[in-house]
Amino acid sequence: MAKKGKEQQKQVASKHVTTRRLARWQQEKRRQRITFLSGIVIIVIVIGIIVGGVAATRSNDWLSKVQTDSGTITIKKSDYADQLKLFQVGIYNSSTMTNASPLSMLESKYLINDKTKEIGISASETEIDNTILTSFGMANKSISDTDFKTQYNNMLSKYGISNSEFRTVIETSLLQEKLLNYYVNQTPTSGQQAEVEAILFYNESAANQTTLLWRGGETFTTLSEMYSSSSSSGWLIKGTMGEAFDNVAFSIDIGNISDPIPSATGYYVIKVMDRKDGPITDALRQQAGLADYNNWFSQDYKAKVQRNPKLNLTEVYSWAVNKLS
Repeated sequence: MAKKGKEQQKQVASKHVTTRRLARWQQEKRRQRITFLSGIVIIVIVIGIIVGGVAATRSNDWLSKVQTDSGTITIKKSDYADQLKLFQVGIYNSSTMTNASPLSMLESKYLINDKTKEIGISASETEIDNTILTSFGMANKSISDTDFKTQYNNMLSKYGISNSEFRTVIETSLLQEKLLNYYVNQTPTSGQQAEVEAILFYNESAANQTTLLWRGGETFTTLSEMYSSSSSSGWLIKGTMGEAFDNVAFSIDIGNISDPIPSATGYYVIKVMDRKDGPITDALRQQAGLADYNNWFSQDYKAKVQRNPKLNLTEVYSWAVNKLS
């Protein structure tokens, strides 16, 4: 009996030990699970910070987006730096360059490429070759000429640009010239014209004041110098200045001075000097074509170009200068 009692006590003791061990194991597993889950949370937070940082960097890296028929073109800081280099080496005129110039040139290039593609204008490889040859005074020589190749490669080396970069500059220039000629050719060779003296004001109050002074006897020259930073005189083709302008210029009596005429850029006050209907000079057609080109560009830029709202061109310019130095 004593032996049996001892065995029962041993079994009970063994059972108690197993239960305590099980409890400790369960506690240990809970601690491990908590530690594991905490580690996952930390990893997720760290990844979130990294991804957020990368996203923020990327959002600050893009400068502008241009919508084209082929898709959205994103202009980045590195693109700006490449374009700035072309100003620094003298490919583009740097005397009038601002911090915005490299970006504006890129935006213009994509808009011009898109428009010329739309209307079927292109610049062939031969045209690009001939333009390069002409710039070296070798328009009548073959592009394979050894002397030309030597001079051309020396020029590329001096500027630190590639053949592809230089040809892209030439191609864009040719496309822009062809697009301008396209608008000139759309201008009629004959039509209604008005000779006007026009003064542009940026606020209606100044325009009203000038109208009274002009009607009171002040001269066009005096008023232009005193009250406006923009004035012009000469013949205009009907249709080049907009409907509101035409309604006045081709209706009021010759010699009369208009009330202020609202426009996209401010308020015009005009004096009609003469009118006629007949042949349009080449100079006027060039002027009208340029106006149509500028109108196209302004409308397309507004509709298709989106600049980064956080864009700081001063900082971008400084970054690009350091990158190129």
